[in-house]
Amino acid sequence: MVGGETVTLSGVGLDSVSSVVFGGVSATDVVRVNDEQVHVVVPAALDYAVGEVAVTASTPTGDVIASEADYSYQVVTPVDAQMQYAFAHWQDYNLEDWGIFSDNDCGNFVNQTLVARGWQQTPEWFSDRATTGDFSLSWVRGPEMDDYLASQTDRATYLSLDQRAQVKVGDVVMFDWDPENGNGVDHTMLVSKVDPATGAIGMVGHTLDAQYRDLDNLLTVEKPGATAWFYSIA
Repeated sequence: MVGGETVTLSGVGLDSVSSVVFGGVSATDVVRVNDEQVHVVVPAALDYAVGEVAVTASTPTGDVIASEADYSYQVVTPVDAQMQYAFAHWQDYNLEDWGIFSDNDCGNFVNQTLVARGWQQTPEWFSDRATTGDFSLSWVRGPEMDDYLASQTDRATYLSLDQRAQVKVGDVVMFDWDPENGNGVDHTMLVSKVDPATGAIGMVGHTLDAQYRDLDNLLTVEKPGATAWFYSIA
């Protein structure tokens, strides 16, 4: 569902193909091998939805070549499961399983997606908000969550804002709105899109519910003076 697989389109007259679209999403890496074959890297599914999508190839003049075979997006990897969960619940909150922190649900949401990815809750990192009301501060408070992720060196690698080129879908973003006051993390989100051409980073998250909130717009327009860092999830 997050894409990345290289597939081969076979047919005739393919040496003029310049773009390939999977269910409305353009692939970013199209290599014409010859008149009968094109190699293409599959893009992420539209909004990380499971199911079959149509595949179409186009020429520079706009001629469309329709594929006779659809491409089937399935949940295969842990990050597939994480992103499917995130896009199922970015707006339709999973209240039955996790409850809600009405003033600031961002950490609650991001941590839910890590559980969907396969992380197991521990006494140091857990939430039973929906049943007993109990939870760890590392689940809901930014500074404590940051400390917890920093301690998970076998599965979460700290990346500074200057290292954003290493960021990938499924990584965690931590924000400090006002670094000068020293109060630490104010917000957290999950990377939902990385544009390989521009380096733009989109994010999914709660409180201000969003699917593809733009990192740079947030830091320069929404919250001027804010800073951010990442945890790259293994």
